[in-house]
Amino acid sequence: MSDNAPLAVVTGASRGIGHELAGQFAAHGFDLVINSEDDALAAAAEELRAARVEVRASPKRCGRS
Repeated sequence: MSDNAPLAVVTGASRGIGHELAGQFAAHGFDLVINSEDDALAAAAEELRAARVEVRASPKRCGRS
């Protein structure tokens, strides 16, 4: 992650509101840590990298198991 860029953590970022929110953060120069349980996470990460920000994707479940 960049030392100078703000950081946003977005859960549910592979689709819907979470994806839109991650896109808005990326458009404003935020580096991202994104999370989702579905298979679309890798594609979402690649799409968000088009905004020239650093994106780390975590396919882990957040919260209780």
